[in-house]
Amino acid sequence: MKAKRGYILIELVIAIAIFSIAVLGLAKSLNAAMEVANILAKDNAIRIGMRSFVEEIRGKTLQELNTTVEDPVLGVTYTSHTEPISLKTTRGETLADMYNLKVVANYTAAGEPREDSIDLYVYKPSTK
Repeated sequence: MKAKRGYILIELVIAIAIFSIAVLGLAKSLNAAMEVANILAKDNAIRIGMRSFVEEIRGKTLQELNTTVEDPVLGVTYTSHTEPISLKTTRGETLADMYNLKVVANYTAAGEPREDSIDLYVYKPSTK
């Protein structure tokens, strides 16, 4: 009878050890999932910030389009610059006062430096 009790105790210890390993694995998976969710949430907030930044500077003059703004809450730096472009119509005419506006967001996520950018064409007539 005592030998059977000893087997039950050993089976119980083995079962608890297996259960502990499984719970530890699940906890690590949950931690990794939470880290990824936080990174994706930050990326989404930065993209929304980039859209807001673009909308804010689009109404400014050509000289004011080249600017840098820091967002200390998100830990991101938005930089914009323009380059003149020449687009031709189907009739062969060149469109004047067209610029490529590039907005770059530099930030750190999960300890790695990252960069997102937006390129768009803007029409800014020269004031004479």
